[in-house]
Amino acid sequence: MSWRFNPAPEWPSSPPDFSPPPEWRPDPAWPPAPENWPFWVWVDDPSSSSPGTERTAAPSSEVPLATPVVRSSQGAENLPPSTGQLRGDDGTLTLAAESLELRFSVGRLGDAFKGALHIRRYPIATVVDVRYEPPSSWHRGSLRLLLVPGADPLRPLLKDPEPGPGSDPDSLVISSAQAAEANAFAELLRARLADSRPTAVAESPCVESGLLPLEVSGSDGHVSFDGQSVALKFGRLAAPEKKRSGRRDLPVDAIADVQVHHPGLTGWLRFVPAGTPEAAPSDPKTDVNALVLNADRSQSYAVLGAAVLAAVHRTGPRLHPEPINPSPPPLPAVTVPAQHAVPGPDPIAEQPRRANGVPAWAEPDPGFTAPEPGAAAATTDTPHAPTWKERRAARRADKNYEKALAAWEREQALLDEATTAALGAAGASRVIASGLIILKKNEAALWTGQASLVEPRRQPGYYSGGSVGVSLRIAKGVSYRIGASSRSYTPGPEIQTPVDQGSIIVTTQRVVFKGTKASREWVFAKLLGVDIAADGTGVLLPVSNRQKVSGLLLGKSSEPFQVFLALGLAIQERGPSTVADECAAAAAAHRQERPVRP
Repeated sequence: MSWRFNPAPEWPSSPPDFSPPPEWRPDPAWPPAPENWPFWVWVDDPSSSSPGTERTAAPSSEVPLATPVVRSSQGAENLPPSTGQLRGDDGTLTLAAESLELRFSVGRLGDAFKGALHIRRYPIATVVDVRYEPPSSWHRGSLRLLLVPGADPLRPLLKDPEPGPGSDPDSLVISSAQAAEANAFAELLRARLADSRPTAVAESPCVESGLLPLEVSGSDGHVSFDGQSVALKFGRLAAPEKKRSGRRDLPVDAIADVQVHHPGLTGWLRFVPAGTPEAAPSDPKTDVNALVLNADRSQSYAVLGAAVLAAVHRTGPRLHPEPINPSPPPLPAVTVPAQHAVPGPDPIAEQPRRANGVPAWAEPDPGFTAPEPGAAAATTDTPHAPTWKERRAARRADKNYEKALAAWEREQALLDEATTAALGAAGASRVIASGLIILKKNEAALWTGQASLVEPRRQPGYYSGGSVGVSLRIAKGVSYRIGASSRSYTPGPEIQTPVDQGSIIVTTQRVVFKGTKASREWVFAKLLGVDIAADGTGVLLPVSNRQKVSGLLLGKSSEPFQVFLALGLAIQERGPSTVADECAAAAAAHRQERPVRP
C-alpha cells in the first residue's frame, strides 16, 4: 500500500511511480480538474491500478488511522446502511448519519463508573476504527470504539486510562446471544468509517460525556455544571478562604483546563482559570477554584471534568492544536516526463505551502509509517497495552505514593502549626488560654488537646503459704489444733493506671493537665526527662518535685503533643524569635521534599 498521484479525468496517463515535484505544472491545454479532485489516492499496488481510478472499498484494518481514503461513486451503492443500533449487556450503541451514541444502562449491581457516565456522544470524525472481541465459553466479548488521539477529554482524567471492557467508557459488553448482531454491526460501522472523509483540523470535533446538569459533592462543598458555567459552593467544613469567597460561578470561556488528583487519602478537582500563569498548584484546601474530593468509586468527578473540557473545546481554542490527519509521503526527486513539463496554472500548486515549499496537505507526518502490502495497519489508540504485572506494579507504586504523601502532608501541617505558635509566643500576655488555665507572666499557650492522666497505683495483693500441726478431738463437735501458720501476704505491683480524663495544655513554661477529679503540672525547669511508650501513645514526665512518676495517655494526639513539647522546651532555652526562624526554615526545607507521583 502506498500513496499514488491521481491525474484528473482526460489528462495524459503518468508512470506508476510518478510524483510531481514542487515546480511541476500541468499543460494549459489539458481540461481543468473537477472541483475538490483528489490528486493523491491510497492504493494497494501502484502497478495494478490504472490512472483516474480511485480505491473503492477496503477493510478498516488496511486503512491507517486518520488517513483519507478516496472512494469511487461505483462503490457507493454497495455500502451497507448508514444507521443502526446494537444492544449489549450494559448499554446500547446507536449509529446515526454523522455521529454515534453510546448509552449505558447498568443497573444497581453494574459498573459504578458507567452508571455515572450515562451517555457518550461521538462525532463520526472522532472514530477511526472499531475493535470487536467475540465472546467465548469463559468470558464475555466486547465492542470498543477506537478514537482519534486527543479527541476524548475523559480518558486522560480517569484513574486507570486503560480499564477492562466492563469499565471502559468506549466499550460495550457483548454476550454470546448478541455475538452475531455485534459482528454485523462492527462490519457496518467499519464500512461507514471507510466512507467518511476526515474533518478539517480547524473543525476537529470532540467526544462529549455525561448527562447535564452534572453535580459532584466533596468533603468541603460541591460543584455543578449546566453546560454554560461551573458553580462551586463550599460548606461548613471548608477552609476560611473558601468560605469568604462564597458561591463561585466560572463561565466556560473563563476556564483553561481541568486538573484531577484521584482521591486515595486525599484528592481534588481543580478548574484552572484562563490566563493563569504556569506555576506550582496551590493548596486545594484553600484554593477557591478547587474542590477536595471524597473517595468515589464511580469517578463522577472525572465525568464532570470531561464535560467541562468538551464545552471549553467548543467555545474556545482547540485543545489539540497539532494536526491529527496524516498526510501523503514526501515527494521524491524524479525525472519529469516531457509531456508533463509544460508550465501553467495548477490547482495543486495553488494549495497553501509551508516554509520548505511543500504543500501543506503533502507534508509528511513523522509519526506515520505505511503498512506492508496485505498487512493490517497498527492501531495508535493504545501504543502499548500494559501487562498484568505492570499494572500490579503501577498500583503498588500509587499506593506507596499515597502513603508517603499522607505522611508528608501530616508532617508539613505540624511544622506550619509549630511556626505559627512560635511566632505567637513572642507577643504573649497573661490571659486565659482557650478558657482552660490562667497563664503566668511571659507564658504563651502552644497547643491544647485531650488526654488521660496516668499515675502509679498499687494492684491487689495475695496470700501464700499454709499451716502445720495436728487436731485433737476433745468432745463431740469440739477439737483443739496444735501447730503454727506459715501464710504470708504479698502486695500487688504498682503500675501506671489511668485515673482521670481532661484537657492538656502545652505552654512555653510547663505542661498542665486539668481534669474533673485531678489536676497536674509539669514545670519545664523541674523536668528530668521524657519517656515515650513503645507504642507511642503514652508519655511519662518525671519531675524533681514528685517522687512518683506520672504522665499522660494521649492516643492519636501523641505526635502533635511531642512536637509542641519539644517546641516549648526549645523556646524556654533559646527564645521564641530564634525558634520561630528555625521552624520556618525547617518547614520550607520540608516543603521541597514533597513526594512525586511515579
